[in-house]
Amino acid sequence: MQQMRAARSYTCYVGLVVILAFAAAVRLHGIDWDDGLGAHPDERFVVGVAESLRWPERMDPLSTAAGFAYGHVLPYLLAAVAGLGRCVGVDVDPLMIGRGLAALFDVGTVALTFALGRRVYGEWVGLLAAGLVSLMVVHVQQAHFYTADVPLAFFTTGALLLAARLAERGRVLDGLLAGVWAGLALGTKFSAALLMLPLGAACVAAPGKPRRGWRPGLGMAAGALAAFALTNPFALISFPAFWRNVAQQAALARGVLDVPYTRQFHGTWPYVYPVVQQLRWGMGWPLGLTAFGGLLYAVGRAVREPARRAEWVMLTWAVPFFAFTGALYVKFPRYLLPLTPVLAIYGARWLLQIWHRPGLCSRVFTCRLLIRNLLIVFVLAGSLLRCLAFLNLYRFTHPWLAASRWFAVHVPQRAVIAIEQWDHPLPVNATGYDVRELPIFDEDGPEKWSVMEETLAAAEYVVVASRRGHATLARWPERYPRTATYYRRLFRGELGFEPVACFGRYPRLGPLALVDDPTAGLGFSLPGQCRPEAPLVLRLGRLDESFVVYDHPQVVVLRRGES
Repeated sequence: MQQMRAARSYTCYVGLVVILAFAAAVRLHGIDWDDGLGAHPDERFVVGVAESLRWPERMDPLSTAAGFAYGHVLPYLLAAVAGLGRCVGVDVDPLMIGRGLAALFDVGTVALTFALGRRVYGEWVGLLAAGLVSLMVVHVQQAHFYTADVPLAFFTTGALLLAARLAERGRVLDGLLAGVWAGLALGTKFSAALLMLPLGAACVAAPGKPRRGWRPGLGMAAGALAAFALTNPFALISFPAFWRNVAQQAALARGVLDVPYTRQFHGTWPYVYPVVQQLRWGMGWPLGLTAFGGLLYAVGRAVREPARRAEWVMLTWAVPFFAFTGALYVKFPRYLLPLTPVLAIYGARWLLQIWHRPGLCSRVFTCRLLIRNLLIVFVLAGSLLRCLAFLNLYRFTHPWLAASRWFAVHVPQRAVIAIEQWDHPLPVNATGYDVRELPIFDEDGPEKWSVMEETLAAAEYVVVASRRGHATLARWPERYPRTATYYRRLFRGELGFEPVACFGRYPRLGPLALVDDPTAGLGFSLPGQCRPEAPLVLRLGRLDESFVVYDHPQVVVLRRGES
């Protein structure tokens, strides 16, 4: 029996090594997905702050960039690694270093998912959960961006693991280390403050004598404060400025502060929208239904029978975090990254345990076991195919660069080009062109439309660099009636411009292309040139723009027709 257990453990750890190797390969593949353009605005912001830091005279991120609301772990870490590279004589690119760090953080999250799942539900649940996270498109995609959410998921999962150990063993060291990881998470993004709930639950649930019960909690608080202070000293030194930035981001997330890049969430449903986006793209339907179904199963199980200490730690994170995040006005799918490892664990447990019932006859048990294994294979295979389809994006040139090269060949110098406000200006190298901005996100009114009409009258080309404008504003006719009409007329050819080129790249798997539909229900469609050149097309519905506009936007170029 002991030899059998050893063999199973050996098999499990070999499987983990394979999963981690695969996770690293897919996260590092295509790391230069935009040829160094810096197409993700949040990534550009963080990298720019890191590049502006200078030891010792200029180390305050709050003074180097207005409105820097993230924790300071990201710019400090990037500046330190880039500085180390320069010290040893290596020519470093901070953007590529940041993306490499993001990939490694996410591989670490896969490993921590295994450790947390093993501690709470056993090593096979942990192994399956790690495999699910390694395949999640939302993780693979976000690991290509040096932004806060991937490191936040890493530190959060580590804090939950140590909190689960504390809840089971009651050791002060576990409380101290859980606090350190929570402090690093808080030093990455302030939304990690919700970790106080599972960490508090771990302190309450931890075994030990009542008169010593305060020690783990004290160690946890000390560890969290020390980790946050060491990684975010200027958040404490310049606390009013730091808190002002955090409060501004909180107001934006609640919809109190109105900015163009959050208007896509107008009319979206709390809880429903983030779940549907994960089902359509972030996880896919098989994995998404398994993950959220596993969460419901865990909650229902906890209601029916007492949960174990470590289970309470996970539940006091998963339920409040989803309840808080899903209710926000701003529902970027990446906000769920600190929750997805726990969802994967719940989904893996559900797949492995829901079909196992004690007391069944051998024939029924064998039948249930076969169904379970087929379900596991179906979920893993579907997730793998989806992941590979996504990775095919990186075989092709970024659409913004492809469009810019087209301009250099086909559009003469001094041509007047109209581009859209709040989108990436194209062509990338606009030297010699007369580039003018269309203020599409301004409120509809005489002043806006005076500029719009004047710019369109002079323009020889109109560039729609992504779906940021038409997929959002055309859906809000109460606020943007003339803008909604403008887009319908523009794409129908009623404004004197005709489409001459369209640039895009799509997730593909052999002859099948996965395509979102930003104009669904708007009464117009993108030009025929924008259809993917694929025999089979699977339309995913309207996706959140953050899933699309950074690494595979769709560029439409329209030229004034001959009068």
